[in-house]
Amino acid sequence: MLRRDVLVKRPERTKIYSQRDCVYVYHVTGSEYKKDKKYVVEKRVCIGKMVDDENMNPNDNFYQYYEIVGANEEEPPRFSDAIQVGAPALLFKIMDDLKISELLHSIHGEENANLIKDLVSYMIIRETSTMQHYSDFAWSHLISSEKKWDDSKISELFKHEIDYAQTESFVTKWNEIQTEHSNIYISYDSTNMNTKAEGVEMAEFGHANDDSSVPQVNISYAVNYADATPLFYEMYPGSIIDNTQCSHMVDQAKEYGYKNVGLILDRGYFSIKNIRYFDTKGYDFLMMIKTNSSLVTEMLKESRLPLLTRARYYLPEYDVYGLTKEGTVGDDITVRYFHIYYDNVRASQEKNEYLKQLIKKEKHLQKKVDEKIRRKEDVVPYEKLFKLKYDDNGYLESYKRNENEIQKEVDKLGFFVIVTSKEMTASEALDIYRKRDNVEKIFRMLKAGLEYDTFRVHSQDSLESKTYVMFIASIVRNYLFQGLKKVSKKEKDKKNYTVPAAISELEKITIVKNSKGVYIRRYGLTKKQRSILSQFGVSESYINKVADRMNSRV
Repeated sequence: MLRRDVLVKRPERTKIYSQRDCVYVYHVTGSEYKKDKKYVVEKRVCIGKMVDDENMNPNDNFYQYYEIVGANEEEPPRFSDAIQVGAPALLFKIMDDLKISELLHSIHGEENANLIKDLVSYMIIRETSTMQHYSDFAWSHLISSEKKWDDSKISELFKHEIDYAQTESFVTKWNEIQTEHSNIYISYDSTNMNTKAEGVEMAEFGHANDDSSVPQVNISYAVNYADATPLFYEMYPGSIIDNTQCSHMVDQAKEYGYKNVGLILDRGYFSIKNIRYFDTKGYDFLMMIKTNSSLVTEMLKESRLPLLTRARYYLPEYDVYGLTKEGTVGDDITVRYFHIYYDNVRASQEKNEYLKQLIKKEKHLQKKVDEKIRRKEDVVPYEKLFKLKYDDNGYLESYKRNENEIQKEVDKLGFFVIVTSKEMTASEALDIYRKRDNVEKIFRMLKAGLEYDTFRVHSQDSLESKTYVMFIASIVRNYLFQGLKKVSKKEKDKKNYTVPAAISELEKITIVKNSKGVYIRRYGLTKKQRSILSQFGVSESYINKVADRMNSRV
């Protein structure tokens, strides 16, 4: 490919030949003597084209034999001669369709809005939140920005150019354009992420999922349970227990205009205080209860035999057994609905694991007996499941299993309980709750798909701004994920229509500079690329328009 944007002096000992009013430059690579013709034939490679009497435009072959030196060397081009456009074009189309682009431009202005969109594209395509590599990405990918910004500009954006009022404005307007504001279930959950950055004020020690020795920041998400669309989020200090933060999420939902809403919550949020708060706000709820809770002990006893023996409680759509009982929570007189389930496959797995752990505890106890120095206070955690015997001096002497208590624990295995404020069948409750894993998938996507398990920022302002951009990325990636699920079902091929597989396929759609310095597409779209793009309303002509816009920048 001829590099029209590069001008170099013609190297010495090269040869020039004219053809159709053009003068081409050749590098002599060697020679060969032709015996039959009795003369030497040179082996030549074309390395470019003359511009005037001294200077030439090199082509790709030139760089195999020469280095560019001298005063005629020009600045390198702003973008690569080959630009990957497929994946970014799709992501920008999604942002346009979801009105994210419109919101960003109205809140942040054109320059910052375009950069935020480019960062979202970069995060999703490269599956990273490390901004130091963005400049390399922008060199060879379609971007919305007129300039190829470096990491210093991104740092400035996060530190000073995105503030709380702007992020809150986006989230408010984002929720205003959601079509469902009534008769909707919202899945809510939180996660924590560790950070050692001293400038992050929210980083505090708490109940960490991974490393309790490092301060953490908590992040909660609320998503539409039906399609996992992220609705709003909140950051709070790592020392705050998720359960106590739950009421703030309810208040947020009210502020964003959600009415007649049901909340889907994990067992960690179950408390009488939270339930009463939901009641005061007029929200329905659906949440899991721990099977060792005193609230459901009697219900589990009553339900055990029917669920184990009666076929009429079988729920074929979920391959579990389930029934519903009415009851109250604590001293509250309001009727609640307790949905009790038994999963025999899960019970078998849990029983095997439980007994393995029990054997490990026995081995630990035996070590303590052998040491002959362990007193009662050293073995308190074992007192429930084992009968412990001490000698006259108070040292642990022997032990044996407490079979009654162990059996009580085994009898609970395979059972789980969901409580709802609204009357519904066990099947309906389970259907709603199982879609709660959408919010868990969002967190897995943040940590694995976008590599946001490490913040990589050193100030509170940067953390809040980066988390805001990450929230937008999670919306876009989820929309992509939901669309690809439809494609995989249609094509009967899950493997090739995951988000990473689709991105990889679309990265092959490239525009390259021709001999006139104009970006063109050299190849048509493959069947797989068409299947992916058509799901989101992206046509081949749309890709061509993208190439045209790229030409206006060079």
